Amino acid sequence: MSPFRLRTAVLSLALLGTGCESEAPFPSEDELDELNILHTPSARPEVDPTNKWGDNPDAAALGHRLFEDPGLSRCGTVSCRSCHEGEGYTVETPTAEGCGGQRTERNPPSLLNAGYNRWFMWDGRADRLWSQAILPLTNPVEMDSDAVVVRARLVAEPTYTAAYTQLFGTAPADEQNGDLLLANVGKVLAAYQRTLNRTDAPFDADVRRFLQAVQAGTAEQDPAYLGLKTFVRKGQCVVCHKGRALTDDKFHNVGLKDAGPGKRGQADAVEGLLSWVFNAAGVFSDAPTGTDAARLSALNTQAQSKPQEVVGAFRTPTLRNVELSAPYMHTGAEKSLEDVVDFYNEGGDADGSFVGVRTETIVKLDLSSEEKQALVALLKSMTGVAR
Repeated sequence: MSPFRLRTAVLSLALLGTGCESEAPFPSEDELDELNILHTPSARPEVDPTNKWGDNPDAAALGHRLFEDPGLSRCGTVSCRSCHEGEGYTVETPTAEGCGGQRTERNPPSLLNAGYNRWFMWDGRADRLWSQAILPLTNPVEMDSDAVVVRARLVAEPTYTAAYTQLFGTAPADEQNGDLLLANVGKVLAAYQRTLNRTDAPFDADVRRFLQAVQAGTAEQDPAYLGLKTFVRKGQCVVCHKGRALTDDKFHNVGLKDAGPGKRGQADAVEGLLSWVFNAAGVFSDAPTGTDAARLSALNTQAQSKPQEVVGAFRTPTLRNVELSAPYMHTGAEKSLEDVVDFYNEGGDADGSFVGVRTETIVKLDLSSEEKQALVALLKSMTGVAR
């Protein structure tokens, strides 16, 4: 039986009120397979072939300085750091403030471990970290910038000019192609953001210890037993938060109340991404004919063949370092991890409060208070060590 079918069958038993004594021992073979891949990701993200400066330390150094610089914004007061601050590299409010006091529609995603992501922004409007960086830079609600503003800032600071010229072979003042200038700035920003990794969490040690306990036949005595059992089985978290990165890198409609203009999520993002000059298969990609082109094609095919699945669907974020990124969800509606667990325990918000159809695995869970507490403790243990 596949992991998905097994989890669905177990959940059905729980919903029917089947007692714990009737459940199969935890973990089953399929659940053991899931647990065996919940280990720490590599120290650095995989190389991004579309950004040949992605792991260049000089590019990262320039990117770090630009990340902190409000001079890249048209208003001169908003930097990348403005929306990605503190330990969690996000904000403590549901939305963030941009130029002129405007508010973003969505909660800024954390940049921690962002280099491991496959898609970016809540709705997947960007398919690479370097192209993602261009979106807030040019968004009129956020930094309200463009190539003219960015070029002027690079030219005004001699050390920026020197670093840019060394990396790209052309001085910013001589770079006539504004889109190329923005792409290059996006690539150095991504080089810096790829260093913002926190891995090796207590969670990883707990999983390894638990797996040893399974081998020794003492799994139920392990401190992580109830939390992992709830995460994998009754809580259904592992359906979407799987693998080393604790995300399936997909999009789901979780039934979250949303009446904003972007409530359709991925449904309104796919077409724009496919035609975007900065996508991974575009002219500014350093590997335009690579595997990313095939992935974009597959994304388009999926959106065309199953349009109902992308309406109201948003990206599954990683759970690594999740304690540091409150408030939660794309709207920032949930203030704490306890609130998030309650949200999923209720099977999401009421029908009619969001567009589309909620993903079929988002159902009432009937978690006990003890299971909720164990699950929150498990989530808090996913905070990694800064590298």
